[in-house]
Amino acid sequence: MVCFSIHPDQIQNCRHMDLHASIQVQVQKESTTYLILHKLLTNTPALVLGMFCGAWSDKYGRKLPIALPSFGTTFAVLFYMAANMTYKGSLDFFLCGSFIHGCFGKTAMINMAVNSYIVDVTTVDRRTKKLGILAAMQFIGMFIGSLIGGLLIDLTSVLTSYCIVSAMSAVVVSLTLLSLRETLQVDNEENSSPFKSFFRGSNVQDSFKVLTRSRSGKLRSCILCLFVIVLLHQTCRTGLTDVTLLYTEKSPLSWPTSWFGYLSAADNAAMGIILLVLLPLLSSVAKLNDATISMIGLFCACVRFVIMTWSKKTWMVWLSMAIGSIAGVINSPIRSLLSKMVHEDEVGKMFSLLGSGETIAKFCAVFFPYLYGYTIDIFPGFPFIFASILYILMMAIMVVVYVSYVPDSNPDTPQTESNWELDRIECSTGKEAKYNGTG
Repeated sequence: MVCFSIHPDQIQNCRHMDLHASIQVQVQKESTTYLILHKLLTNTPALVLGMFCGAWSDKYGRKLPIALPSFGTTFAVLFYMAANMTYKGSLDFFLCGSFIHGCFGKTAMINMAVNSYIVDVTTVDRRTKKLGILAAMQFIGMFIGSLIGGLLIDLTSVLTSYCIVSAMSAVVVSLTLLSLRETLQVDNEENSSPFKSFFRGSNVQDSFKVLTRSRSGKLRSCILCLFVIVLLHQTCRTGLTDVTLLYTEKSPLSWPTSWFGYLSAADNAAMGIILLVLLPLLSSVAKLNDATISMIGLFCACVRFVIMTWSKKTWMVWLSMAIGSIAGVINSPIRSLLSKMVHEDEVGKMFSLLGSGETIAKFCAVFFPYLYGYTIDIFPGFPFIFASILYILMMAIMVVVYVSYVPDSNPDTPQTESNWELDRIECSTGKEAKYNGTG
């Protein structure tokens, strides 16, 4: 797409860039600029929306925030399809789709909502496992999507892939609105106008109070440390995904685009399996606390990018992926820790602030493609070795959290039970449905 925009009169050369080294290098450098613009257009609206959504969902429920991103994807796909149907103006259509995608919250909002939903319906002792299962479903879903996407690109066309994405997004919206039970109820007239209160400035203020309010012991410092780890991890993961795409397409690897799709599919599948199998073993059988589990994941992520730094053969890329898949256990224990450190009426605010922070981290992630663009002629693997250093820093921060806060022995954990609001959900028969919170 970028090549067609730069060289509209050299369509055949763009289709065979591996035979034209000068065009390939130019496209690689220009692609970093458009990747950055794409991230700005998708993440800026999502950041603004996310700042309001957490506090709102604590009052009015999680269903609407879960459904909105998929609703937006359905429309964004139409512009992505238009971008692939024309050479002239293809980038304009693509960037318009990116903006629409961001205006409906993107993944930051749905992650906030579903994680809050899980916290609403689980007890503290089962939360890490349940959040791990949720993350596993996300990774397995990305695996299926990446695999099908790669196969459809090879066997049919990109347009077919987009049609399937649009249809699946519509299914998600329907299931959420029609089948998902709400965990919260509006109990008084003050909260009877949810749409009017969505963009209240107090929602943003309440979210930031999660980080600034006084807490017992060193809880506030631990929360801040965990936020830093999540944001650094998100920055590295997002930025290096783009760098890996560019790195593998470059000589000597010279991968076709579909191969990166297969790598992404395998990576997501491996992380999903790790979360389903290894995380319960570490948490329930080995009885490791959340901080220790996350440190294991951070170490494996560090090793992954050290290997990627000097990957000149395809098997080395796959080896790095296999080791790095254990990094899938980083986020779920951290989210579980955070949910235990805040009160239950702060859960949505906390995940909203975390989601907004992750969105900001995606802005920061553009540093890695820029770094790759500047070092491609000197040392193409430099972004990977730089990320390894950051993961060592994250491990050091997690050690601080481990020393300051041990959940298994800390009597001051704000939450001990699942959200009592779910016990008050009324069934269609008019009777109250009791939910014991055991998942």
